[in-house]
Amino acid sequence: MALGAYYLGSFLFQLPSNLILKSVRPKYWLSATMFCWSLVTVFTSMVSSGRQLAWARFLFGAVQAGYTTGSLYYISYWYPRDMVRNRMGFFFASAGVGGILIGPLCSILSLVETSLVKSWQLIFVVIGLISFSWSLLGPVMLQDFPETATFITKDERRLITRLMTHQNTVASDQKISRRQVSMTLCDGKIALWTLIDFCANAATQVNGMFGPTIIASQGYSPTVAQAISALTNFMAFLGMASVAYIARFTGGSSHAIIISNLITMVGFLLALFASSNGYRMVALFIFSFASSQPAAHGPAWEMANQQGSTKPAMAAALTSAFGGLGPLATAFVYRDQDKPKFILGHTVCLTMTLVCLVTTTMLRRVLSRENRRRDTIRTDISRLTSNEILDLADNHPDFRYKL
Repeated sequence: MALGAYYLGSFLFQLPSNLILKSVRPKYWLSATMFCWSLVTVFTSMVSSGRQLAWARFLFGAVQAGYTTGSLYYISYWYPRDMVRNRMGFFFASAGVGGILIGPLCSILSLVETSLVKSWQLIFVVIGLISFSWSLLGPVMLQDFPETATFITKDERRLITRLMTHQNTVASDQKISRRQVSMTLCDGKIALWTLIDFCANAATQVNGMFGPTIIASQGYSPTVAQAISALTNFMAFLGMASVAYIARFTGGSSHAIIISNLITMVGFLLALFASSNGYRMVALFIFSFASSQPAAHGPAWEMANQQGSTKPAMAAALTSAFGGLGPLATAFVYRDQDKPKFILGHTVCLTMTLVCLVTTTMLRRVLSRENRRRDTIRTDISRLTSNEILDLADNHPDFRYKL
């Protein structure tokens, strides 16, 4: 219930947070979200009942809601479309680095027990203070937009601004476009990206939410399981870090998602039919590596195919909000009574991965067909005003979707 409460809070506050980011300087808003979730993390150490814990996790999800989508939106205004995927791969890989570090840290802190604070309370306090210290550095280290950045030269700024203007993604001097908001809500492609993200997040969060539990069910103590989870998080990190290279090697994000889906399905099938704990651990390593990739490829693929001053922010918020509900389902299917095989949980995530595979294939065909249509049929936009042309976003006849 506490895990579910977190994702519910994140869902409800995702879109408002991204719209606020559009109106507030990014370095202050992203730093403020980190500051707030750090405080919530520290105060979670004071809960004394399951209900209080659920409310604390709901609040944590609410204040953290805008960080990931806000960061994706932020990155898309700094780099041309061809470079967005690489940068988002690095961004998502940082979650793997956090997982690598957090496992041994929690394992060490769980051994500390004093009369003043229990070990689980100490974990929340220490991790909250680490985030708190970084939140204070945000306003100093982050820059808002390329057009206002102080660390680049005038020539570099002109070059970046010219590139981003050509792609209709200059953000610093543009307001929220109601037309682009409406376009996003009516765009069926956004719905398909959201379904991909929903299914991808359901599978990739198995390691994050239940990795130590699955490891402990193989006969390891909770402390040892926390330490071993650093290895599965390392596999997730490798998956995230290789996102850009795999997409380049396979010829696009859609092919990369399809391949990683197939490998993830192999991992879940092995987990379902494994006859020993050793094979189940191998399966955990396989799907920890592969399942993490669609969760990074999907948003990167989507953001590389968005234009306009408002549509990228709306698309990121909608996809992350509804797509982020995937782990809400995962939270309730890995039950204690199913250990060590966890047949229900693995079956649900295997099905989710299959749906992700089918949806990705469908979306690739939709985008490819639209590109061919625009190559064949030329649309006259000469009578439109400059603002109307900007509001065409990715519906501009010269825009071509990346596969």
